[in-house]
Amino acid sequence: MESAAETAARLLFMAVKWAKNLPSFASLAFRDQVILLEEAWSELFLLNAIQWCAPLDAACVALFGTEQTDQDNGGSVVLRRLRSVVARYRSVLVDPAEFACMKAIALFKCETRGLKDSLQIENLQDQAQVMLMTHARTAHGAAPARFGRLLLLLPLLRIVTPQQLEREFFSKTIGQTPMEKVLADMYKN
Repeated sequence: MESAAETAARLLFMAVKWAKNLPSFASLAFRDQVILLEEAWSELFLLNAIQWCAPLDAACVALFGTEQTDQDNGGSVVLRRLRSVVARYRSVLVDPAEFACMKAIALFKCETRGLKDSLQIENLQDQAQVMLMTHARTAHGAAPARFGRLLLLLPLLRIVTPQQLEREFFSKTIGQTPMEKVLADMYKN
């Protein structure tokens, strides 16, 4: 079984690869791609982790620990917060199409500073929201509030800061290397 650090690295790599393979993302100016990825990496990582964890309790425990492991090794506030976020997502039973739309919404943040084409990015985020709304209505028509509930899950991803995620999951493997450099290296490969 792989370590939490190895799993985290794999999940981050998958998040970067997912973004890179989105035709709409790839069509943006390279600098905009880099800025968006630097801004959204933590949310994409968490959405991947939650999606990966959802059906696999053992995988979730390996990555986020348990109340028992908290007691055994002093506990991590970050891991406790993350477990509560995972529990909220699990309670809503987010499906794969919804995860994809939520990742796109998290990625395409037009308000991010330094973007060359914020209008195009705003259009991409709007498209992702419309796709999420359409899917929620079509696949879960009996739950009219589902779209709103899904959107309200997104801010939970910011309960833990990118710096806290970096310390918790990546500091042992990347050391003092800035996350921006790690992301750039992943993006190039």
